[in-house]
Amino acid sequence: MLYKDYLKTFTGCPFCGHVDDRFIKEEDEAFLTYSIAPYHKHHMLVIPKRHVAKYEDLNEQEVRAMEKLLLSGIKTIKALGYENYTILLRNGEDAGKSVEHLHYHIVPTVIVGDLDHKGEERRVMTKEEIEEFFEDFKKVEVSNG
Repeated sequence: MLYKDYLKTFTGCPFCGHVDDRFIKEEDEAFLTYSIAPYHKHHMLVIPKRHVAKYEDLNEQEVRAMEKLLLSGIKTIKALGYENYTILLRNGEDAGKSVEHLHYHIVPTVIVGDLDHKGEERRVMTKEEIEEFFEDFKKVEVSNG
């Protein structure tokens, strides 16, 4: 079954409810599981138990639990013999997110590609573009606290 068709079988969130039979490892606030529609055979997901749509809506305990499970997933990937992996977090519909419930992907040896967010080949920024980036950044810079 294609993933897009699988998603149509849900009336609610596929990560909420009875998914505990899919747990590889869990913390009080999050769990590590396999991807039902993987990019790679050993593709795993780290998911908060509470339905949260955006990263900035996570509480501190959820962030800590997810970080702990990310590290556990990475160690698992390494133990399976992979040296390289990608950690992916999509935040928002325009990022290609297909499930509203926030989740990290841990994918071994995947090539993300050389296309930018517009589907065009990536290119190196010019000096002017770099200066513009820093000017934009300075306008909105926020503290870590």
